Amino acid sequence: MYIPVRLSRLRMIICAAFSLLFIGQCQSQFRPPHVQITDADTVGIGYSFIHQEENQVENGEYLQPFFEKLYTQRTQGGKKVSIVHIGDSHILGNFLTQEVRDRLQREFGDAGRGLVFPYKLAQSSGAKDFLVETNCRWLGANCQRDLSPETNFGAAGFKLTTLDPNAELTFRLRDSATSESRFFTKVTVFQRKTASEYDLEVRDDNSKQVAQLFIEDGFARSYYFDRPVGSVTIAVKKSNTQQKTLTLDGVSIENELSGVLYHSIGVNGAKYMDFARAKYFARQVADLEPDLIILSFGTNESQGTTEPGYMRHTMELLTSQIIENYPNTRIMLTTPADSYLRGKGVNPHMAETSQMIRKFAHEKGFALWDLFNFSGGENSSLFWKSHSLMTSDSVHYTKSGYVLQGKLLYQSLMKGYNGFVEGKR
Repeated sequence: MYIPVRLSRLRMIICAAFSLLFIGQCQSQFRPPHVQITDADTVGIGYSFIHQEENQVENGEYLQPFFEKLYTQRTQGGKKVSIVHIGDSHILGNFLTQEVRDRLQREFGDAGRGLVFPYKLAQSSGAKDFLVETNCRWLGANCQRDLSPETNFGAAGFKLTTLDPNAELTFRLRDSATSESRFFTKVTVFQRKTASEYDLEVRDDNSKQVAQLFIEDGFARSYYFDRPVGSVTIAVKKSNTQQKTLTLDGVSIENELSGVLYHSIGVNGAKYMDFARAKYFARQVADLEPDLIILSFGTNESQGTTEPGYMRHTMELLTSQIIENYPNTRIMLTTPADSYLRGKGVNPHMAETSQMIRKFAHEKGFALWDLFNFSGGENSSLFWKSHSLMTSDSVHYTKSGYVLQGKLLYQSLMKGYNGFVEGKR
C-alpha cells in the first residue's frame, strides 16, 4: 500500500532505542491467554435495566481472525492489532472509546494513541487527551455539513486547510487522568499529495529532532523519530512555486511497540451516508490496516423516519467501500442506546432503526453488538436519564454514561475473545 521512499539505517536505530522499552512492555505480553474481566470492568448492580448477562457479540465466530491476532499478541507478542471505531458524536468525544482503548491496551499492550485531529480548529468538540497549538488560521469542515453527493473528506471525516506558507501545527499527547505526556516515535500525516500541496517538515522542538520520511503514498506519509517524543510539530515546507495549500485529513500517532491501536473517528450528527459520501474516507482508513472496524451509527438516523430500504442502502455503501479498500478487515455493527426524539420525548424510531441495523448485520454475516436491546430497549432512555447517565439534551450521555457503555463494549469483546480461547483447548 505504501511505497518506500528510501532504505535507511533509521530502522536499526529505532529498534536499538526501543529495546529497553520492549523489555518493559513484555509485562503486558506472554500472559496466560484468558483475560479476566474484573469488577472494575463491569457495571454496578444499581443499573438493573441493563442486562449484562445478555451483553455479547453476536456472530462472534466471524471475528476469529481478529481474536487470533489478539491471542498471538497476548501469548507471544510481536503483533500490532488495529481497531478503527467510526461513528457520530457519541464516538467523537472519546469517552466511550477511551474506556475500551485503555482496557485493551492494559491486557494486550499499548501500540499508541492512534488517529487524532485538531477538532477545535474546525469549530468542533473532540477528544481531550491531546493538546493542539498553531500559529495561523485554518478553515475547517466535516463530512456531515457538506450535503454534496460526493464530498472531499478523508480519514477523520474532518479536514483543515490553510494557505499560510509558514503554518505550523503542534500535537502534544497527555494522559487524561494524570496530565502526563505520552511518548511516541511514528507520525502518519493524512494528506492527499497533489502539485498544489505543500511539503512538510515533522519535528519535535523539545528534543531538537526532525523526523525522517520513510514511507508514503498519495494519501498519507509516515515519519519516524530516532528517539521517543511527547509532542510533534507539523510544519509547512514550501519546495516550489506551485505549492500553495496544506490540507490535513488527520494524524495517526504510534509508539512502534506491539499491542493495540484503537482509532476513534466521530463526527457530530453523522449518519452512515455521510462517511459513504466522503470520497477518500475508506481509502485512507485502509492505511490504518484495521483488523476490526466498528460502525456505531443509528442515533441520527432515528431523529426522523428513515425508510428501511434507504437505510440498508447507506449501510451497504459504507461497508462495501471499506471492504473494497481493505478486504482483510472484519466489521462489527453496533446499535445505539435509547435516546429522546430531538430531546423532547421518547423516540418512537429507535427500535425500528436498531432492528434495521440488526437485520443488515445478520444478512451480511457481520458481527453485531446490540446495545439497544440488552440495555433496556424501547423507552429505556427514561432509565438512563433517571440514573444521571444522560445530559440535559436527552440525546447525548454524561461522561458516566459513556464510561458505562465503554465498559460494556469491552466486556462483550473479551467474552468473545475468551470464548475463542476456550475453543482452542
